[in-house]
Amino acid sequence: MIVDRVRRDGGASIADLARELDVSSITIHRDLELLSQEGLLERVHGGARAIEHASPAPGAAPIATAWEQRVQQAGAAKDAIAAHAAAQVADGETVFLDASSTALALARQLMRAPRNELTVVTNSPAVAYEIAGESIHVVVTPGELDQHMRLLAGRWTVEFIATLNFAVAFVSAAGVTLEHGLTTARRPVADVITAARASAGRVVGLLDSSKFGRASLLSIMPVEEADAIITDAGLPDDVARSYRDAGIPLEVAAREPRRAESAGAAAGPGTG
Repeated sequence: MIVDRVRRDGGASIADLARELDVSSITIHRDLELLSQEGLLERVHGGARAIEHASPAPGAAPIATAWEQRVQQAGAAKDAIAAHAAAQVADGETVFLDASSTALALARQLMRAPRNELTVVTNSPAVAYEIAGESIHVVVTPGELDQHMRLLAGRWTVEFIATLNFAVAFVSAAGVTLEHGLTTARRPVADVITAARASAGRVVGLLDSSKFGRASLLSIMPVEEADAIITDAGLPDDVARSYRDAGIPLEVAAREPRRAESAGAAAGPGTG
């Protein structure tokens, strides 16, 4: 995102980047130094400027997209959450899977034990690509593709989802707190999940334990409005207790061994 911003405008200040990306100026300073070392931009006092025809320095690793970073994080926890969530999907239902890496893990679980006459609606190209069972009907929303996040969003997506009916909407978020609920730093993500909530009989949050206690820029939904929040066994007991004491239907998934094919499929088409 920093590289795109600098290339588009010819340059950017640390203060502007920190404000736009909702991170500290120290984080931006560190990232600019790294990007400069990789030959992707030029560091100047107070910010950075574009380098014409910039390309990564020889031997430098490519910059991972937000999607690639999410897929690589907390894999075992997401597998456990996905196995727990899959048990709540019945034959003949229509479900919504958002464009989260945990929803991708859920799609893989559903492929291991396909339901009959199941319809999956998603705004994630990666989730759609993952599901190849003849008994599962896949519907991909229209919309504008966010290359960095690997999701479809925008007005077309929201309007399309509003015309549908889901038995369950499985959604995730960048963070969750009792005060702010499920949160994200991106308005398009919030808009899609809001539309899916309105079209669903039940809303189930898929949130690994690292998301708890973190609040991002935008609130997606109050945590008490979720019909269930599924997390992994890494959540501290006192945190789980505080949510249950507040009346939140928190479900802790049992640990599940990481499957080799899950890691190998992370780099498949559509996943970044």
